[in-house]
Amino acid sequence: MASWKTFSRIVTFFVKLMKPKIFCIFPKTFCKSQTKYLLCHFGVTIPIIKRVHEVKLRHVTAIELAKQVCIAISYMNTTEISILYLDDRRLCEAIARGFDDFLKLCFQFFPELLWVTPYNKRLTTHAVMFRQEKTLGLFLQVSSTNELSLVPGPSEQDSADMMSAAAYYYRSFDGVTTEAGAAFQMQRELRWYRAVESWVVPDMRDRYMGSKTFWTSFVENRKDLLESGEKWMKDTSNSCMITSALIATVLFAAAFTVPGGNNDKSGVPLLLGEDSFLVFIISDVLGLFFSVTAILLFLAILTSRYKVQDFLEALPKKIIMGLSFLFLSLAFMLVAFTATLTIVLDKRLVEWVLIPIILLTSVPVALFIVLQLPLLYQMVKSTYGPSIFCPKSIWE
Repeated sequence: MASWKTFSRIVTFFVKLMKPKIFCIFPKTFCKSQTKYLLCHFGVTIPIIKRVHEVKLRHVTAIELAKQVCIAISYMNTTEISILYLDDRRLCEAIARGFDDFLKLCFQFFPELLWVTPYNKRLTTHAVMFRQEKTLGLFLQVSSTNELSLVPGPSEQDSADMMSAAAYYYRSFDGVTTEAGAAFQMQRELRWYRAVESWVVPDMRDRYMGSKTFWTSFVENRKDLLESGEKWMKDTSNSCMITSALIATVLFAAAFTVPGGNNDKSGVPLLLGEDSFLVFIISDVLGLFFSVTAILLFLAILTSRYKVQDFLEALPKKIIMGLSFLFLSLAFMLVAFTATLTIVLDKRLVEWVLIPIILLTSVPVALFIVLQLPLLYQMVKSTYGPSIFCPKSIWE
């Protein structure tokens, strides 16, 4: 019993040591000789590098401590090890916090822990419950049909537990609330549910959880999230559509107000052969095309039925395309503006005025990139990026 209490205290210390979930942003060669040399010599004078080094050092130290603990308790028999983990619920706590490195180490030393059931539920159920995709990756493998499957395969009871965990909505989990907007939180929840549905026993998908199916329970538990996602989509689309309409109005009017004027007899623009005029025409046409397309996409979002399934792909793809076209239309409008000034200004002024003009017109584009690109990046990553469920070998 004394050894069990000692182990409990050590693991508790490990959990506290690992609590800041800010891991190394450098590649795996971080601790190689050259990087370590630079870090030791320059890290002291650069606060950011010093903080990253301290976090990395804390992480490595915690893993090494856990490794030594596992070596120490590996001399126990299998029954003692299982009772040790079940009594202290440390595996469940590690899963809840997302300490996949610690779990991988435990499974390497004690593969039988894959079968333990804290709180009468398999570890895979806890990983689904706490939405820890990295931890769940330890239990995934690619099947012969190139699809992900769980190892070991879930039984009927395990399947029911996993479906219940996927159907329930845990509002307080960070893994759900860090997505870009409520609509993409809903998308993430849908991806979790569909993934679990593909792993469990096929007959379980249409089973009832009490008086309702798992899917009905999934939808009912997320009514508030669904309403928030719909409101977020409509508010974002409405604001962006107004901006796109203003850009389209300006570019449409500019197409009939040709810089330099037209020939009174033929109506042909007087500066038709100028390179700047060609840039103006192309930019104006492309900007008008992208702005009108963005308006149509945002209009399609506003008139959508907002079914639960629409949040998986249809709505996210429309909002991503709409924001991308809005950005392109803004960029082409500023290019057309710069080309117009180049045409109307005297050639003697162009040489020293053109560069400041270009710099000034770049400011709105830069602001749009700084303010909107992170949101757009999260949207693209969530919709078009790699799957959040990636198998990770325990022995790597």
